[in-house]
Amino acid sequence: MESSDAVRVGEIDGMYSFLQNIDWTEPWLIALLVCHLLCLVFTIVTRKHANIQAILFLLLLFLIFMSEWINEYAASNYKLFSRLQYFDSSGLFIAVVFSLPLLCNCLLMVMIWVYQMAHLLVKVKRAEIRHKLKSEEAKDK
Repeated sequence: MESSDAVRVGEIDGMYSFLQNIDWTEPWLIALLVCHLLCLVFTIVTRKHANIQAILFLLLLFLIFMSEWINEYAASNYKLFSRLQYFDSSGLFIAVVFSLPLLCNCLLMVMIWVYQMAHLLVKVKRAEIRHKLKSEEAKDK
């Protein structure tokens, strides 16, 4: 591997400088960002469809699980799709650019589910109170 093909790790001293060293104009990175955006939109659009969201949730977790293998494959074949070698042995690049957005999407789904469950709990409790009041009124008559 040539030194010009790799991101200089010595220049990176934080997350901001790490993100600055990425060439965001590469087509595959743009495609990845578009995929993350489409996944987010799909998550929001399907928020009322629990089965679809459960499948999406499991798919995203599977992709996160496979990120180590994806990192190894991309590191050995980066010249097929990238000008620079971003894929390090520690997996920082794939964790930040690939796994982190997927995890945020999964977190969003969990937050949607918690909100829906809280809303459902309020509905059930209101129905329970109404039923209790109606049964008490029936007893009084």
